[in-house]
Amino acid sequence: MTTLSSMPDPNSSNGSSKRSKHPHPPLSTPPGHVAFRLLCHASRIGGVIGKSGTVIKNLQQSTAAKIRIEDAPLDSPDRVILVVAHAALTGKLGLKNRNGEEIGEVVVEVSKAQEALVKVFDTILEVAAESDGLGVWVGVVSCRLLAEAAQVDSVIGKGGKVVEKIRKDSGSKISGGERERERERSDEE
Repeated sequence: MTTLSSMPDPNSSNGSSKRSKHPHPPLSTPPGHVAFRLLCHASRIGGVIGKSGTVIKNLQQSTAAKIRIEDAPLDSPDRVILVVAHAALTGKLGLKNRNGEEIGEVVVEVSKAQEALVKVFDTILEVAAESDGLGVWVGVVSCRLLAEAAQVDSVIGKGGKVVEKIRKDSGSKISGGERERERERSDEE
């Protein structure tokens, strides 16, 4: 969770800043828990936090997750949303179609961490829809997750087989960035 400050930043050239100037200590991932890191454009992060942190507090209470907003690298227009929660499959989520309607009886088992990740992403979509004046399900929906380098190889799989199966099964466009392109080139050689 971000600490807010009402004091103007004397070093800032554009007036006051709501971001804390004191970095947060690292948020540990206890045994049996998982951490997801999701990118969110800085222009939308205020809607995810909410006035006095109400939105993010409600997300934390409804999912039993720890959710914290972290700074991204200086040259990035994004902020990182860190979600840490229990990894055991304990809940269920109903799937929705592109119109936001429930898809019949299609329900999937999820962990508290997955539930929190989906709810945070839904919140980002709602903030985007409000700010852009579009419906939540209009156009292409993009979710950008950050992964540890050691995890990327497992998601991509040998020769890209795992990520290709995920693409085929879900109908999603998935990009692993530069690491995926490097792996595909080395597999072709």
